[in-house]
Amino acid sequence: MSNFGHVKRITTSVGNREFTFRSKLEYRWAVWCQLRKDSGEIDDWWYEDADTLLKLETRYLKNKKMYLPDFTIQTSTDNYEFEETKGWFPPKDYTKIKLAAQQYDNPITLIFAGLIGHSKNKKIQAQYKRAKKIEPFLKRIIYDADKSIFKPIRGLFTEG
Repeated sequence: MSNFGHVKRITTSVGNREFTFRSKLEYRWAVWCQLRKDSGEIDDWWYEDADTLLKLETRYLKNKKMYLPDFTIQTSTDNYEFEETKGWFPPKDYTKIKLAAQQYDNPITLIFAGLIGHSKNKKIQAQYKRAKKIEPFLKRIIYDADKSIFKPIRGLFTEG
């Protein structure tokens, strides 16, 4: 059961496609994906594409895990990467992303709006430590998307 009832879903179109995003972070990342597509940096992108649902093997035979990446990015004809946005990074998500990185060849980028390591909040410190621990398995982690990506393109967002 989800504990994210406070997160406002956003239904809007990006790139002439209609989506219902689970958060503003996902919406903003979709706009960034569309900008990269329009500029030719990537070939295409999909949000929660059912065709990329990954079946993950665990050490426990009856404990099967499934992982659906937030974004699937087509970088060339046969190359795909996954991009995962996180406003909150609980241990179960750490496990799924680590298993996906170990079991599939698709590079994964983990995106945080602003996860800082010097926070005094113990829950934020724990999330940051999880992110640092998983970093060697991923293509990259963006810890400050609000500052490094979204702030420069702020005028393009029409969230209300």
